Amino acid sequence: MILFSRIMLTKGIWIAVGSIVVIVILTLIVSWRLFKKKHPPNPSISDEETATSKVLVFKETGCQKMSIREIYAATNDLNALNFIGEGVAGKVYKGLLSNGCHVAIKHIKDGYGETFMREVASMSHIRHPNLVALLGFCKEEDECFLVYELSTNGNLSEWLFGKDKTLSWTQRLEIAIGSACGLWFLHTYPEGCIVHRDVKPTNILLGADLEAKLSDFGLSKVVDLGASFVSSEVRGTFGYVDPEYRQNHRVNAAGDVYSFGIVLLQLLSGKRAINMNLKKPMPLSKMCRMLTEGGALSNCADPKLEGEYSPEAFELALKLALSCLAHKQQRPKMAEVVASLEKALEISNRTMEMSAVTNAYSLTVN
Repeated sequence: MILFSRIMLTKGIWIAVGSIVVIVILTLIVSWRLFKKKHPPNPSISDEETATSKVLVFKETGCQKMSIREIYAATNDLNALNFIGEGVAGKVYKGLLSNGCHVAIKHIKDGYGETFMREVASMSHIRHPNLVALLGFCKEEDECFLVYELSTNGNLSEWLFGKDKTLSWTQRLEIAIGSACGLWFLHTYPEGCIVHRDVKPTNILLGADLEAKLSDFGLSKVVDLGASFVSSEVRGTFGYVDPEYRQNHRVNAAGDVYSFGIVLLQLLSGKRAINMNLKKPMPLSKMCRMLTEGGALSNCADPKLEGEYSPEAFELALKLALSCLAHKQQRPKMAEVVASLEKALEISNRTMEMSAVTNAYSLTVN
């Protein structure tokens, strides 16, 4: 009888323990499901290969979902006469929407669906004067389109390297300031630092008054402010990619600062990021350092400027550009870059005013 009681007691204990274990497991499952419901995965900040989920909830974005019929009507069936450019991810056409709005429409190539989804997820709800606004998107019948505001003066590359276009010294500084302001906004965005990852002249568009607008966010990455993300592979354009990023694959705002430094050197020198005409191709950063040895800063100036610039402002901008190319810890933040460029513009304007007064006085005396 005593043995039977002990067996029943032991059996009861095991039943109780088993019940507790089951309850704990069920509680954990319910809690996890509730957590996942309240905190759905953000496709713009997950791992590189899954950075954009196969399914994207477009209704939560801030831009308009458009039909493929509207896209083809706006571009006259993607007419070649409306073609204005082509990037890695697809061709771009001018378009006119039914509401009278002039737009640029990118037809995304097959195999670039991830780029399409990343840009919609990252940029559809963001607006800033120095960022090209994403106005709409279309995903229908296995085709993808992105609809942007139209920048009527093309891209910065066309103005720097085209034979029939010239930018004044003041215009170059203002373009640099606008581009820097756009990056500053992205890097300090409250919902997470947005790293562009492909800052270069072809991705800086120019509006009606030559105002700079950053474009093409297909490689952009959202990370926590002050943090970094380890990428599975190096993304970006040869000549603009941060050497430290090539080594450690860490995506962070400092990489954009480096790329901006190259662009600023191009605004000053009018030269390409890599001189491919030499037997041994030379990066622009190395070339500018060599040219400025001994203090001859004018050796770096774009001949198109014809000497029409403030030497003091030029020196400040050149030193700023080179500081952007230093080791990550020594690079300035974009807020500091904007402040320095605005100071350069102020110095330049003051120099021009003094020059105008001197010329007027000379004419009066003569």
